[in-house]
Amino acid sequence: MKKTMLFLSAALTAILFAGCASVQVTERADLNGQRITNGGGTSIAHINAQNWGFYFLKWPIATGSVEHPGMTSWFGEDSVNVPKTVALVTAKAKELGATKTEGLQSDRGSTMIPFPFPFLFYMQSTNVSGNAVR
Repeated sequence: MKKTMLFLSAALTAILFAGCASVQVTERADLNGQRITNGGGTSIAHINAQNWGFYFLKWPIATGSVEHPGMTSWFGEDSVNVPKTVALVTAKAKELGATKTEGLQSDRGSTMIPFPFPFLFYMQSTNVSGNAVR
């Protein structure tokens, strides 16, 4: 019984701090003089955005907020999907002065949380990368 209570306490603590959207930028100075464009243009940065959250069946419990990266959105914002994460990348590229974002790559995943109720709770994640070009 103690182990179950300990696990439930840890799970609830994790859920309290769950769900996060983040954007990381590799600036031009860190590209070692390499071009990251497919055609013409000036390389500005490489951008990576991630978002993840916890779901009950298909309904979001805690997800990363795409309007406020780094914040958690509770019960309602279904933001852990590729279109919303692409929007994070392109918004950051625009903020950096890019006129286009090239080489977009995306990945989406879903993992079942087996305890205490299998097949009811899931963690979903998305990861999108692209190159900001002017």
